[in-house]
Amino acid sequence: MIYYIMKLRILILLITIVITACASEEIVRKTNESDFHKEIGFAYYIEKNYQLAYTEFHKALQIDPNNKDALHGLALVHMEFQEYEMARDLFLRALAIDSNYADAWFNLGLCYQKLNMHNEAINAFSKALSNPLFITQDKAHFAQGLSYYKIGKYEEAKNSFDKAIKRNIMLIQAHLYMSLTYQKLGAYSEASKTLKNSLKFDPNYKGDLEKFKKDLIDATKSGQGFLPKDDILDLLEILKY
Repeated sequence: MIYYIMKLRILILLITIVITACASEEIVRKTNESDFHKEIGFAYYIEKNYQLAYTEFHKALQIDPNNKDALHGLALVHMEFQEYEMARDLFLRALAIDSNYADAWFNLGLCYQKLNMHNEAINAFSKALSNPLFITQDKAHFAQGLSYYKIGKYEEAKNSFDKAIKRNIMLIQAHLYMSLTYQKLGAYSEASKTLKNSLKFDPNYKGDLEKFKKDLIDATKSGQGFLPKDDILDLLEILKY
C-alpha cells in the first residue's frame, strides 16, 4: 500500500514538473514574441514612421501587457501625436512596473512640461537623475532648469543650467537660458557675458553676434523661432547690454 502511495506521489510530482516547465516555456515564448514586436516598433519610431511604430507597440502589449519598454515606446509615439494625456498615462503604467525606469521618468517630465505641469515635471526629472545609470543627465538638468525658469524659481533654474553645462558644455540652449536667468535675477553683466560666450561654442554662429541677432529678429517676424517669442525678445534685449 505504501509502495503505491509513493508511486502516486512521484507521478503527481512529475506531472507538476512537466506542467511547470511547459508554462515556463510559454511565458518565455510570449516574452520573446512581445520583445520582437517592441524592437520593430522602436525601429519604426527611429525612422519617424510613427503609425507603424504605434501598431507594433500595440502588438507587443497584446502579447504581454506588462512589457514596460513597449509601454514606454507607445507613450513616445503619443508624444509625437501630441496626445499628451495618453502619453502621460502610458509612462505612469511603465513606471508602475519599474519605478527605477529612468528614461520613462525623464520622458514623463517632458510630457508634464507639454501639459504645463512644471512642478510634476521637476519631480519626474529628479527621479530620473537619482538613477546613476541614467546617461543623459545633461538634458535632464537642462529640462529641470527650464521648468524652474517657467515657474519663476530663478535661483533653482540657474543651478540646474549650471549642472547641465558642466556635463555638456556644447548644450547651447542651457547657455541661452542661463543668460535669460541672469537677466531675470538682475545680473545684466553676467547675462551679456554668458550669451556672448555661448555663441562662441555654437557652430552655427562661431561668435558672430550680428548673425545671431538677425536670426532672432527673423524668428520674431516669422513666428518660427527655436525659442518662445518672449524669450527671443529677452535675448535681443540682452544683446544691448
